Amino acid sequence: MQTTLQVGDGNVTLEYQLGKQIVVFSHGFGVRQDARGMFTDIVSSLPQGVGHVLFDYDVFDAETTQQTVIGFAERVVKLQAVLDWSRKQPGVEQIHLVGHSMGALTIAELAPEAIGKMVLLAPPLSLGLRFAELYTKLPGARHEGHTWFIPRTDATTTVVDDDQLAELMSVDAEGELAKLALFRPYTIILPGADEILPDADYTELITLPSVNMEGVERADHDFTGEARKELVSLVVSQLSSGMS
Repeated sequence: MQTTLQVGDGNVTLEYQLGKQIVVFSHGFGVRQDARGMFTDIVSSLPQGVGHVLFDYDVFDAETTQQTVIGFAERVVKLQAVLDWSRKQPGVEQIHLVGHSMGALTIAELAPEAIGKMVLLAPPLSLGLRFAELYTKLPGARHEGHTWFIPRTDATTTVVDDDQLAELMSVDAEGELAKLALFRPYTIILPGADEILPDADYTELITLPSVNMEGVERADHDFTGEARKELVSLVVSQLSSGMS
C-alpha cells in the first residue's frame, strides 16, 4: 500500500504493509528507499504477518534520474514523522527500526522512544571531510556553483549542496551512537570488507554493554553478492528476538 505524508514544506511517500509488528527502514546517503535492494531483500524474508514501511528521504526525479539530497536535520524530522504515522495505524503494537549507513546514524540522532529492536547496518563513525571526499571525488563528479552532481553506480546522480555537506561535518557521529547506547540497546552489523568506511574503529562502542555487535565477513558496504543472504538472516534473527 502507499500513502503520502506532508512534512514541513515537502511530502514523504510511504510504501507499507501493516501488522502488529512493523519494521521501519531508514536508508543511507544518496540512495533510494530500497537501499539498492538490501531493504526489499530483508522485507521479503520477514516472518509472516510482520509489516514494513519504506520511504525516501530525498527527492528523486525519475526523468533525469537525479536524486536531490536533503539536509541531515531534515532527515531526522522526516523519520520522526514516519514513526508518528506508524504508531497511529490500526493494529500496530510494536515498531522496530533498521537503518543503513547514514540512515543508521539518522536513527541514532533521533534516538526514538517506544521502539522494539534497532538494527544499524554499517553506521559511519564520522561525517567529516573524508566522508564528503568519498563522494565528491567519485569519477565524473562535478561542482557547479554551490552544488555537486555525483554519478552513482546505480545510474542515478546524487545532487547535494555545499551547505548540506558542511552540515554533515558538524555531526558527531560516534558520539550520537554512544549516546544512543546510554538509553536504548541496539545491534550493529558490520561488513568485513567495507570499502566506504575501511578504517572505522568501533572499539569504544563494542565495550558498551547495550551494544550488540555482529559481522559479515568479506561483505562490502552494501552487503552485496554472497554476503546479502547472511546479512538478511542476521537482521531477521535480531528482529525476531525482539518481537513479543
